[in-house]
Amino acid sequence: MTEDFRLSAQNREQLGSLHTRRLREQGRVPANLYGFKKDAVNLSVCADEVEKMVANGSRVVDVDIDGSVEKAVIQELQWDIFSTHVRHVDLKRVNPESVVTVDVGLEIVGEPLGLKDGGEMKQSLKRVTVKGPDFRIPRVIRVRVGALQLGGEVKVSDLETPDAVEILTEANSLVVRVIDPKAAAAE
Repeated sequence: MTEDFRLSAQNREQLGSLHTRRLREQGRVPANLYGFKKDAVNLSVCADEVEKMVANGSRVVDVDIDGSVEKAVIQELQWDIFSTHVRHVDLKRVNPESVVTVDVGLEIVGEPLGLKDGGEMKQSLKRVTVKGPDFRIPRVIRVRVGALQLGGEVKVSDLETPDAVEILTEANSLVVRVIDPKAAAAE
């Protein structure tokens, strides 16, 4: 299983715009941690850590508050007017043991090389059924088709998902293929 980004946080006792401005001047970002049947907590986190988290594309984080670690997902990031610095972070607690089974949409990425040779792309599946922790389930699963030549295909077994997520749809099911319309018409 992949290691989640660890975000060190401190409790934030003083609230309000004046204290928030001072916090940002010290290189910290205000944050809120809420959800999962617990009270909301006002926190502050290091701005450099938040920027690393965003640069890594992390969605799930381990929030370390004075030695106590809670798993959370990034619910919302508020940016400055130029979208260069994070001004506030909302984190939502998750249950690490919760497992769900859901359908996830497939997103085609790229244009098959076989189209330049007169091929035609046919998508057979639009969704697959997956099982895993609810906070690990991707919003979509990307299907990269850029390298497909005439006759090339992508099956469910070729799809990539996060480590903890299992695809339940039959592995041999065809997702997309590039056909030669002339050969298909001849048959």
